[in-house]
Amino acid sequence: MEIVIYNESINELINDSSKITEIREHIEADNLVVIKEAVNKKLISDIKEYLSQIGKNSLPNYLPIIKNAPNFHRINNSDHRSYVKGCFHQFVFYPWNQDIFNFFKVFRKIFQLKNLIGKLPKDAFLGMKPEKGCTARIAFQFYPANQGYLNPHRDPVHYHQLALPTVVMSKKGVDYEEGGAYFISNDQKIHVDDFVDIGDITFFNPQHIHGVDSIKCSSESSWLDFQGRWMLLLAINKLSDNQDIQNAVDLTEEKK
Repeated sequence: MEIVIYNESINELINDSSKITEIREHIEADNLVVIKEAVNKKLISDIKEYLSQIGKNSLPNYLPIIKNAPNFHRINNSDHRSYVKGCFHQFVFYPWNQDIFNFFKVFRKIFQLKNLIGKLPKDAFLGMKPEKGCTARIAFQFYPANQGYLNPHRDPVHYHQLALPTVVMSKKGVDYEEGGAYFISNDQKIHVDDFVDIGDITFFNPQHIHGVDSIKCSSESSWLDFQGRWMLLLAINKLSDNQDIQNAVDLTEEKK
């Protein structure tokens, strides 16, 4: 796996067809694309504060991905309903719901770049209704210190997506000390969080084996402290009744 750095803005990349083709070729070659300083750090800080307050002051609930589903937050502590086992607090937003940050306007161009990389119409799956059994979905995930992890897995690639973007929201060595996102390449772990910063975006092939190593901090903490690792996933997800697209595959569970 090669790590490819881009310093252009999202706007510049969207309007440069040669760069889009170049990024697509990197994704198809299983390389990791990093777009530097793509999201404002102050915005990320404000979002983390807002979501932390929601997490501390309202009950979490599990809801499937269906048409007109509400925004919600959930605890996944090795939840048997999850295709991939992990330990994190997730905050989910859909394009048909309103929110105070107007997230789908804020992150729309990242979704558009994702679609163009996959040779899809720029605004595919971003409408107020699901399209072809899929919808855009924004998921902020918080991995608590000394508990958080995500098993190695593969996510589906089909008509809905070729590349998967994530936004870096925490800094290794500052917000947590060990662990973090990784990819498996030639039987070796490549620890992504060692060379990215808050506000960077990573694009990768969802079929490439990836996961999150256990998040470690020296100090004691709890779920309510929100000390650990934050990230943002900008995905196109199938609806729960869509049988055309395969589910994510947990490679740890598959071996059992």
